Amino acid sequence: MYVCLCHGIRDRDLRDAVTRGCDSFEALQAHTGVSTCCRTCEPTAREVLEEALASRAPAVQAA
Repeated sequence: MYVCLCHGIRDRDLRDAVTRGCDSFEALQAHTGVSTCCRTCEPTAREVLEEALASRAPAVQAA
């Protein structure tokens, strides 16, 4: 699903960014550009970030 219409960023793009090491909203913004224009997508982008970080946590602990 598209999260940021201004930049054409999908939830998949945000999850990929988390996989590549983004671990904060600021890092996600810097890497993808999400929520840097009108900011309407910020709540959804933060939710996707939190979900992605939560799903990444067990893999990090197992390693």
